[in-house]
Parts: sequence; C-alpha cells; structure tokens
Amino acid sequence: MKNKDYKYAAFAVILGFLMFRIFYIATTHYTLSQDEAYFWDWARHPALSYYDMGPMIAWIIAFFTHILPLSTFSVRLGAPVLAAMTAVVIYLLAADVTQSDMLAFWVVVLFHVLPIAMAGGIIMTYYSPQVFFMALTALFLWRLSVDGRPWWWYLIGMSLGLGLLSHHMFLFFTAEVGLFLLLSEKNRCWLGRKEPYMALLIEMAVASPILIWNATHDFVMFRHAIGMMSETHDITFTLFEYIGGQAGVQGGLFFIAVVYGIAVSGYRGMKLKDDRYLFLFCLSAPVLLFIALLSIGGRTEPNWPVSGYITGSIAAVAVVYERYRQGRRWLRVLINAGLGLTLLLSTLTSIFAYYPGAMHDVGIYLPPRRDPTNRLYGWKELGRQVSAILSSMPAGSFVATHEYGLNAELAFYVVGNPQVYELPVIRRFSQYDLWNSFRAVRGRDAVYVGYAPMEKQVSALFDHVVPAGELIIHARHDNAVRFTFYLYKCFGYRGTTKELSTF
Repeated sequence: MKNKDYKYAAFAVILGFLMFRIFYIATTHYTLSQDEAYFWDWARHPALSYYDMGPMIAWIIAFFTHILPLSTFSVRLGAPVLAAMTAVVIYLLAADVTQSDMLAFWVVVLFHVLPIAMAGGIIMTYYSPQVFFMALTALFLWRLSVDGRPWWWYLIGMSLGLGLLSHHMFLFFTAEVGLFLLLSEKNRCWLGRKEPYMALLIEMAVASPILIWNATHDFVMFRHAIGMMSETHDITFTLFEYIGGQAGVQGGLFFIAVVYGIAVSGYRGMKLKDDRYLFLFCLSAPVLLFIALLSIGGRTEPNWPVSGYITGSIAAVAVVYERYRQGRRWLRVLINAGLGLTLLLSTLTSIFAYYPGAMHDVGIYLPPRRDPTNRLYGWKELGRQVSAILSSMPAGSFVATHEYGLNAELAFYVVGNPQVYELPVIRRFSQYDLWNSFRAVRGRDAVYVGYAPMEKQVSALFDHVVPAGELIIHARHDNAVRFTFYLYKCFGYRGTTKELSTF
C-alpha cells in the first residue's frame, strides 16, 4: 500500500469504529456505570463546576441529552464522538511528527484497539474530553514548533483552558508545555516573548468557571483532588499495582514499547537536541512518572495517566519501526509477532468485553468480583423495584442511600428521575452534599437502598424502619451473585444532630 493510501485507511478505521460504537451503545444491555450516572446528575444540575471535577463532562452530557431523549444512549453518545475526534487529531499529529502516513495509521489503529480505548470509546467519563483537548494542545504546540507562528499560542491557551474545564490535571499538562519550551534550544526564545504568557491568561480566562466556583466553595474541588492523591497504602503493592495496571490497559507488550519509545525520545531529545523527540518525551514522560510517584504509598487508578500515551504511543511506533527497518531478520520477526499478538489479544479483549456471551461460549468464566463489567449490571432491575416500593409510600416520600454511585444510579433508573438523597453518615463527601437539603425532607418517609443490611447509624436517622426485601442480581451464565441490594421502608426522617441544630 502506498504511503498516501494509509491516510484513507486511517480515516476508514476512525469512521468504522465510530459507526460501530454508536451502534453498540444503542443496542448494548449494559446499564450506566456509577460514574456515568453521577455525571448525568451533574448535567441536570447546571453549574460552573462541581465537587469532583470541572464542568465539561456535564456540559457535553447535557448537550446530547437535550437534543435527544434521555437514555443510556444519549448519556454515552459523547464518548464515541469524542473518541473519533481525538483519533483525527492524533492522526494529524502523528503524521506531522513522523512524516509518515503509514506510522500515523498504526498509531490510530492502536488507539482504537487497546483495552483503555475499548472502554473510553463507549463509557462517558471526564477522560473523554481530557484526552481530546490534550491531543489538540499537543497538535497546536507541535505546529508552533515547526513554523513558529505566534498565533498558535492563542489556540494553545484556548485548548488548555477547555482542558482545565475537563480535568484539573491540565495544570500539570500546562507545566509540560513549559518544560518543552525550557528544554528546547529552538523554542526557548518564546520564554522572553509575550505570547506564552498571553496563552496562560487565555487559559485562565477560559477556565474561569472552575476558578470562580472554587473561590465561592472553599476550593473544595482542589482539596478533594489533593486528598485523593494523599491517601496512604502499602508502598510496594501500590507501585507494582500501578505498573501492572498500565501494562493491562495498554496491552502488555505495547506498554513495554511505549516505555522504550519514551526512553529513547528522552535521550535523543535532551542529549542529541532533537526537538521532535523532545516534544514526544515532554508531553508523555512527566505525567507517567508523576503518577508513578503518587502510587508509591498512595492511591492511583490505571486511567489517571492516559493523556501521557498520546505522544508516548507516537514515540513507541516511531522508535520501534526504526528498529524494525534497521534490524536483522530475527528482530523483524519478533516485532511483527509482538504487533500481531497485541492486536489479537486486544481484539479478543474487546470482543469479550462488548459481548460477554462470546467468552462464555468458549468456556471462559470470570467470577463477578473479577469481572471489570460487573458494575454495569442490575441497575434497571433495582430502579424498577425501588419505583414499585416508592409508589406504595405516602406522597412526598424520597429515595435515599449513603453512597454517591448508588445515589446516581437510582436517580437515573427510578421512574421520574427523582432527586435522591445521600444520607450524611458513614460515607465520603460528594456533590450530593451541595445539592441535598435535608431540611426539605425532615419528617418524611423514604425508601432506603444499601449494599448491606442497614447500619445503626442509618436507622438512627428515622423514627423506625421496616425491611422491604432484597434484590439479588445474578450472572446469566452460572447464576453467580453479582450484587445483593437491601431495601427498606423508612418512616419519619429525623436527621443528624448537626442538621437539627440548623432547623
């Protein structure tokens, strides 16, 4: 295939995956994840920002759920659309940096088939806009480095600002842009000009909604982020857990290629003064290393450093292909085998995740506690049962839990999409603390749902409670228990001592 033909092949891949993913989210049996339901609840409470994150995810969900009927499809539609937009930007970036449509094609293919992309293309979280705006920022920065036109800085500032509305990690990504300027002999001159500082002002202006919101809410979003990063755990376990998680979401062998590509890029960028590799290194290595450091005794999630793989993937493909061209026959065979194995395992992972029945057909069974899709089952059934119990309660009764994800699922799946109250006991602070007015429900009855029998701290909030049954969600293939929900009718909400003192 001619080099230019890879461009058409790349866009065919992007369009094909977009169409499949839209079809899939329209037909899948998976219910919303707890985070998706939580973000949808943000979308129906418009605000400048939220406790956990900036407002971009809520704005995107609000857009699609306003132009389409409310459903799991309209909540999720932003995920495949943003994934396709990101793929286009990554293709343009990879083609520019490597000067090869063929290498850009392979970057796009890997972007679509790796496990992290499989989830990101159908599950709507704030990582969807985060990755898009990071890719866009990288493209603008590279174009600036190539042609030196000052107006690229204004686009960089705009993209960084929109990214900060998506995820507070863009404060770190802004520093990565500064690091590239500092280390690049060609681009260091920008530090003495006004444009980068104008870009920073544009970023802050675009991101002003979260700054205003936090200034009026005791900077709770930033304190929450710092608190999550400072949770202590066993040092050795969390570091290996981080590395294993990265290998898992990046397809194992490809993760090794990324680490190798970034290492080579760092050497060539800093030692050999090659801006192409310095650019790839500065927009990937810092965030991967930063979150690795956070994992040493702290809490991290596999998807936290996902934006570092944008240029990291380009570095991996470019460096490995260079070795392929220059290597001996055995090395070429090894690289081809590694690529084939990565594509095969990633494709099988996607098939089994999208269609778990296929996994059962070949005799592979995952117990619910090891099934990564486990939390995408059972919410419709729970919503129906809670709706039935609520309809038998006096008018004005409300729905309550003490866990934000369960709260959000009930808000979406209970008939009428009621406001659900996250009771103020044995739980962490969440956005619901900023919405729930317990003064409004004092004295009312409630349907309470929990993952375990009702705790004494919860029952103490009511005059009396009556068990209303259990709902057990079973796996279809072997009848294993996925979840057990405990439901109660609760009468006469009394509240906590702190609440009563405010009445």
